[in-house]
Amino acid sequence: MPEPITTIGGAAVIAYLSKDGVSKLLGPTADYLGGELKELVEKSQNNVYSVFKRAEKKCGDRLDKPGTVNPRVMKHVYDEARFCENELLSEYFGGVLASSRTKLGKDDRGVYYSQIVQALSSYQVSCHYLFYYLIWMLSKGKKLDLNDYNDRKSLTLVLPAEVYAATFNITDTKKEIVYIAHSLSGLSKSDLIGAGFEFAPPDTLKKSGVEVTSHSFVIEPTITGIELFIWAHGRGNDGLNAFLDQSLVEEPDLEIKLTELAKLKAS
Repeated sequence: MPEPITTIGGAAVIAYLSKDGVSKLLGPTADYLGGELKELVEKSQNNVYSVFKRAEKKCGDRLDKPGTVNPRVMKHVYDEARFCENELLSEYFGGVLASSRTKLGKDDRGVYYSQIVQALSSYQVSCHYLFYYLIWMLSKGKKLDLNDYNDRKSLTLVLPAEVYAATFNITDTKKEIVYIAHSLSGLSKSDLIGAGFEFAPPDTLKKSGVEVTSHSFVIEPTITGIELFIWAHGRGNDGLNAFLDQSLVEEPDLEIKLTELAKLKAS
């Protein structure tokens, strides 16, 4: 019987971490465990630097005014930022940090949003950004109260699979279904999209009153999903209807292709 891991001494752990086996298991991530401490510190510092610089950019002119970030928020963002190498995730954490900069620093709502991001995979974050950027884009000129369910439902997104494939450079759609299912179920479980989401062919969607010519997503926005998008852009203090501000996104954090194919579901 293999020796229980709890009985292995510290020396054995150090020996294991110094072997090639851990490198084969973790790949480049092994840099965080093996090698010189200096390399570990530098790698972590570069990741933190990336998140904090993104936060500064999202703050913009607000940096010229007195303000501070709640220590609890800073702790949560800092802990995750050390190991964050994904650019979009860095944007989200940077946005939460920027949103949390207030005059007195008492606002600790960023703890909640940082934990949401922390619990998401990079696939789920990418889908969240794809969906909400397009919903935001298509909301232009609309006068809505996003606290109202019916007004939010009027922003239900219909997105052909071609947009997803082009944006994420997908060549094998059959293999991709695993990641799509993971992303949709995870976003729904976190209340970042409506539980009634669909990813289906035209015949199936027609029964729901959706007219499309190809396999498509149908995504209903939620308060939490909208709020996270706002917080990711450093505007968390501006409230839910900041989502309808067409200056919210100055430059998209994701290169989304074929945006002209996206539309809102007809009422």
